[in-house]
Amino acid sequence: KTRALNEIAPLLKKRLGAAVIFVTFNDHSEISEWEKADPIAALCRRIAFEARFDRSAQFNSFSNANVTAYHIIEWLKETNCILLIDVLNVLLSGATNCDLFGEFLKNTFLKKSNRYFAFSSHVVGTTTQLSTYMDSFNNRSVYICELPLVHHVVDAATIFRWEDLTVMEMIYYGLIPALIYEAHLSKTTNNSGYLPFERRDAAITLCETTGLVTNESVVELLSSFITGDKRSILPPLHELMNTGKRRLLQWIPFHMMEALSCFSETLSGELKMIVKTIVSLFHKFVDDQHLSDKAWESLFVFTLLIRLVT
Repeated sequence: KTRALNEIAPLLKKRLGAAVIFVTFNDHSEISEWEKADPIAALCRRIAFEARFDRSAQFNSFSNANVTAYHIIEWLKETNCILLIDVLNVLLSGATNCDLFGEFLKNTFLKKSNRYFAFSSHVVGTTTQLSTYMDSFNNRSVYICELPLVHHVVDAATIFRWEDLTVMEMIYYGLIPALIYEAHLSKTTNNSGYLPFERRDAAITLCETTGLVTNESVVELLSSFITGDKRSILPPLHELMNTGKRRLLQWIPFHMMEALSCFSETLSGELKMIVKTIVSLFHKFVDDQHLSDKAWESLFVFTLLIRLVT
């Protein structure tokens, strides 16, 4: 990730004719508690450090400098620039005031003309507060680039050095490289903390607390597994989906099985039992991966059951 930002920095500078500000939370020192409480000041101090004239100075000698958003805004004035932040999640993990932090980034480095912002992260999401604000509706055009998927288990096993990776596991993680990679880390280190739960749990909770989960809405949600129609999906769950050909949404079972499992607790009648069975069948599909025939049989019954319900 750091290498990628280092590589694109000179290319962006040449193409856009803008100054590059490269900030990293990957080294220098551990993040202090006050930085978690005031991420704007933490970022501004690192911006000032990277802009120093004395390149031999160490960050520790700069750690008591008082740099505010006002200082950075006044320093930049109308300068064309690109802000690159390496491993932003290190700063934002457990941080407060993320909404204000997002507002500062948006107003200073996105809304102004000839200003740009990009970041790398160890995890798929940063924080709900930041992403919600940064993704808020506006009239700016957005280019959506489809992320590459890993279509062949042999290639994926080689790339991620996961020798016993199966097709079932790839399907479970939506063929998404980041999820497959983090799943492998979780498996080899016996630490589930690598997989992204925060955004998923927040989306599920929003569905439940705003009254979106009903028998009717869940039946519609199940139908989207077959149709890919985004109108059938509860809005907070859109970010847990992948976009396929013709802009049809595709389930990422790693996310959706957890959502259905949670939703089943509030359903009534036969649908409650059916949804629990559907979740169980897909888990069986993954768990029976070394019994290939039984695994695919579970997926067939899973799909057939959704057909019958919808």
